[in-house]
Amino acid sequence: MKVEKIIFMLACSLLTLAGCNKYLDVKPDQKMLVPKTLADCDALLDNRSTMNSSFSPIPDIASDHYYLKAANFNAIANSEDRNAHVWNQMAELATNHWQAPYKVVLIANQVLSLLKDIDRSVNPTDYERIKGEALFFRAYAWMQLLNVFTVGYDAAKAKNILGVVLRLNPDIDYIESRSSLEDSYQQIKKDLEEAVPLLPEKIVIKTRPTKAAALATLARLGLMMGDYGIAEKRAREALDLYAVLIDYTTLSKTASAPFARFNDEVIFHAVTFTNASINPTIAKIDSNLIKSYKNDDLRRTLYFKSNNNGTYAFKGRYDGAVNASTFCGVATDELYLTLSEALVRNNKVVDAIGYLNKLLRSRYVKNTYLDFSSDDRELVLKEVLAERNKSLIMRNLRWMDMKRLNQDPAFQKTFRRIIDNVVYSIEPNDLRYAFLIPKKVIEFNPLIQQNQR
Repeated sequence: MKVEKIIFMLACSLLTLAGCNKYLDVKPDQKMLVPKTLADCDALLDNRSTMNSSFSPIPDIASDHYYLKAANFNAIANSEDRNAHVWNQMAELATNHWQAPYKVVLIANQVLSLLKDIDRSVNPTDYERIKGEALFFRAYAWMQLLNVFTVGYDAAKAKNILGVVLRLNPDIDYIESRSSLEDSYQQIKKDLEEAVPLLPEKIVIKTRPTKAAALATLARLGLMMGDYGIAEKRAREALDLYAVLIDYTTLSKTASAPFARFNDEVIFHAVTFTNASINPTIAKIDSNLIKSYKNDDLRRTLYFKSNNNGTYAFKGRYDGAVNASTFCGVATDELYLTLSEALVRNNKVVDAIGYLNKLLRSRYVKNTYLDFSSDDRELVLKEVLAERNKSLIMRNLRWMDMKRLNQDPAFQKTFRRIIDNVVYSIEPNDLRYAFLIPKKVIEFNPLIQQNQR
C-alpha cells in the first residue's frame, strides 16, 4: 500500500530506531516513496495504527482505579511495567512510551511541511482540513507526552520547569533540547487554536479530528493548566457543535463490551498501545470505587464485570475492545464533566449542577436519578470531581487528574498500593508524577535533560 511505503521512509528518521540503515543500502524508487500531494497527506494522517493508536497507557497504569494481586504483579514479565505500577522512582519505561507519540509528531510535521509546497487554490477545502488535522494530531501527541513525562502545570513555575521536545518540522539533521513547560503548553494551545477554524464541523470518520474535537481538547488543556476560563469557553463551544449522550438504558448489561467502537459519544477516536498491567484478566478495580456507585447507577454494570470472587474487572472501554489497552480519545461525557467543573470553579454553581444532572440522568435506570442540588460551592465541586472519577475510568485521564488536583491543598492525597505486604506510595506534587525519559532517548540525543529525582 502507498501509505505503508510513505510511512517506511518516515519511520527511518524516528528517534532511537535502530537497524534502519541496512534497508537504506538498497535505493528505493523515490517516485513511489516520497509524498507530494494532498492525497499523500491524507494517506499519512489516515494511518490509524500510527496516528490513533500510538499513545502510552502509563496514565492508566499509574492510576488509582485498580490494583494487582501479588501473584499477578510478580508474573508481569517486564520490570518496567511492574515499576511503573508501583511508582518506582527509577522506573525505566520502554522506549515506545516516548517514541510512539513522537512518530505522530513526525508525521504531522511532514504533512505541514508538504503543504508549503502544495498550491492551496487547487483544493482549498481539503488543504485547510488536512492542515487542521496535522496541527491537531501534533498537539494531541504532545499532550499525551506531557501527561507522562512532566509534572503538573503551575503558572508561577512553568517557565523554569522542563516540558517536552517541541519538534516543529520533520528535518532529522539536528537535535533539540526540551522546551520549558510553559512553552510546551503554549505551543499546544497555539496549534489547537489554529486548527479549530480549519477543521470541519462534521465528519463520518471518527479517527479524523473535527472542530468539536479540537475545542474539547482545548477544554482539557484548560483543566491541565488550571485555566478554567479556557476550559469553560472551549467546552461550551464544543458542546454547541456536538452534545450527544448515550442513554445507558439502551445498552446491554451482560455484554462483554457494552460500548460500540465509534459510539455516539465519541468525538475523536484514539487508543493506547497494550500493557500487561491493565489487562482486564488481572487488573482488579478498586473496591471503594465500586462501592461508590448506587444500585440504580448503570455505570456499575456497564463498566464492570464481576469476577465472582468479590473482585471486579473493567469492561467499559469506549472503543468496544476487551484487550489490554485503553480508550484515550475525546467523548461528550468528558466534555460535560469538564464544563461542569470549570463552571463551579468560575462560581457559576447553578449552571454547573445543570450540566452534571443532564449527564447523570442518562447514566441511571429510567426515573431513578434524583437531581443533585446544593448552593455550597465546595460541596458541588467535590460532587463534580467524584462523578468525573466514576465516569472516566480507563480513559488515560486519571493520572492527569491525580497530579493537577494534588496541587490544590483541598484535594491533596497520598496514593498507596500494597503488594506482598509492602506499601508503595506517592505523595502530593511528588517528582515521580513525571516519569523518567527512556535512557535510549537520552543516549541518542544528549541535549535532552532527564527528569529530576
